[in-house]
Amino acid sequence: MRVFIPSKGRPDIISTHLLFKDNPEIDWTVVVHNAEEESYYQMNPTIPSERIVVSGVPYNIATQRNWIQDNLIKENEWYISLDDNIKYFSGIADREMYAVGKYDFDKESKKRLGELALAYNQRIETSRILEIFEEMKVLGQEIGAYNCGFGTTPNFYFRAKKYRTVGYVISKAVVRKKVGLRFNESAFSVEDYCYTAECLKNFGKVLINNYIYPEAEHYQQGGIGTMAERLPYKNVHTKIAMEAYPDMFRIRKRKSSDNKDLAFRFISEKQVEKWRRVQGLIK
Repeated sequence: MRVFIPSKGRPDIISTHLLFKDNPEIDWTVVVHNAEEESYYQMNPTIPSERIVVSGVPYNIATQRNWIQDNLIKENEWYISLDDNIKYFSGIADREMYAVGKYDFDKESKKRLGELALAYNQRIETSRILEIFEEMKVLGQEIGAYNCGFGTTPNFYFRAKKYRTVGYVISKAVVRKKVGLRFNESAFSVEDYCYTAECLKNFGKVLINNYIYPEAEHYQQGGIGTMAERLPYKNVHTKIAMEAYPDMFRIRKRKSSDNKDLAFRFISEKQVEKWRRVQGLIK
């Protein structure tokens, strides 16, 4: 699969492409918005000029994702999309432990929980991550889940089950198939929530591998901005998402800020199926 790395304002701190420095067979591309940005990224000695593509679209991550799908990806092609500031992937590196479908943390001893916490926090080699990407593609195709992501929290306690087919697929690291769905350009700060909802609406499922977690700084300078920079429009975008997908989301208010996060109401395919019936999408 080909790898696409949309990037904005991070020519000096972009790091994701460095994961592939020992994997010359990987076809990776950094996609920037304009020629001025391209000139800055060309100054980075770790990025060959031929690896940079200019979209020419306005600053909007959802617009950028749509352009990538429209112009660089073939119909029904599976591809990998990665945020530009991933340092590495962590998770369960031991293959025998990785093969276990679920861990019951409530029944484990304190000592065993400590061992599991350590096991969940191992650095995963790029060669192994590439294998897992392929596994996600094969499983996604098999079950009809075309938006495949990874754990959303570093806390292993909330990642007991290896695979989930309902939940939030964060766009930080995804394996996707081009199936004709669009990213919501009017709600770009929550575009991954909207795209996940669009997949649940159309296919009834996604695929999330909780044993793997992409390590990257959240709300870093550049991209679509720090939390303070996002906040003025994030709450507006949250409202747009909730109106676009009635009863799909709830609001999770954080005590320490004015930030209102979206959260999915559903945890099972049966709940999603019921929602789709209520919305008149299926009989």
